[in-house]
Amino acid sequence: MGKIRIGNSGWSYDDWMGPFYPETSSRKDLLSIYFSRFDTVEVNSTFYKVPAEGTVLSWAREASRWGSRELTIKIPGRISHELSMKEDPSLFERELDSFGEKVTVPLEDHGVMGALLFQASPYFAVRGDIKYRMKSPPRVPLPEYSLGLRRLSEIALKISDLARYPAIELRNSSWLTEDLHLIGEARDVLRSQGVALAVVDGPSFPWLPEETSRHNYIRFHGRNKEDWFRGGEEDPGARYLYDYSADELEEKLDPIRIMASRVDRDTRIYFNNHPKGMAPNNALKMMELLDVPKPAEALDRFR
Repeated sequence: MGKIRIGNSGWSYDDWMGPFYPETSSRKDLLSIYFSRFDTVEVNSTFYKVPAEGTVLSWAREASRWGSRELTIKIPGRISHELSMKEDPSLFERELDSFGEKVTVPLEDHGVMGALLFQASPYFAVRGDIKYRMKSPPRVPLPEYSLGLRRLSEIALKISDLARYPAIELRNSSWLTEDLHLIGEARDVLRSQGVALAVVDGPSFPWLPEETSRHNYIRFHGRNKEDWFRGGEEDPGARYLYDYSADELEEKLDPIRIMASRVDRDTRIYFNNHPKGMAPNNALKMMELLDVPKPAEALDRFR
């Protein structure tokens, strides 16, 4: 059994000033303060933009300075939501390789690379009848989805080449059986490459602890069902506005412990309910409930 690591999806949010960071904190100190409380972070910003080389190196240096800290990387949406949906996989594969050279390789070289998350488009389906209702049409035309399993195989192969701890978050209900399990063909694909199926707690997908890898990946999105499915919202972050109660966290303790007992590598848990500093406070509470020790070498001046 590996260790349980608990962190958050991102660290640089203005509305964490006060609820989590001291209000007088400088932005340049935020990652350092973050690493004084958590030993892992899911870098959400890479979904929107490939970071500059200097930015990646600054993350690596900060994590290295603390020791035993890591950065889990989210693959850009252009790759996971657009290029992966096209019939020809060549550009998807080239850009994913380029992303690896710019981001995951430097982090691996510094010994601070955590997991690699491919968050699939909600339109990425195993077949053509799309069940997941979305607020707007897809940004690229949908192919006839005999492509689904073949593309899943291509994705699994590529991300397992780029990282030791690859994970994929599926979000289209066509990947589920009627009794809400992952379809067998998809399970076989992920197992063949050791890709973890990301388990989510949220309104849009069931808790799905499939054993497909030697590590686990869990994301807590919040349970704000009303805003999650509301179209035309002015604030895209509103869907993540949710503060887990102690009872809601406690109900996941046994499922997490069972998952962790079935792998020999780490179980990573990230809280994505980031508005108003709810995520880090929920993450700290989960650490307490699971008896996850605070990271070593925490700086007293940041407490």
